[in-house]
Amino acid sequence: MAFELPNPSPSDLIEHNTNALRQLRDFHLTACDWTQVPDSALSDEDRAAWRVYRQALRDITKFYSSPSDVVWPLLPGEEEPPAFEPGT
Repeated sequence: MAFELPNPSPSDLIEHNTNALRQLRDFHLTACDWTQVPDSALSDEDRAAWRVYRQALRDITKFYSSPSDVVWPLLPGEEEPPAFEPGT
């Protein structure tokens, strides 16, 4: 019996990439849910900055269809993205 590799159609690949992108986006949104609860220690200004960040995350699927193409928004207070360190 020969093993056959799947041959996904272009639409299957787009759907897979879109689902992966949504999962990553949802992970980032969940990680900062705490910023929007009324009893967080954030100032109104900081909470507003996080609200803008969260909206940018939600908008990612309007502009990108693959996780490898995304330019992720900066966290509030960041001036540049964190450096990538292989193996971490």
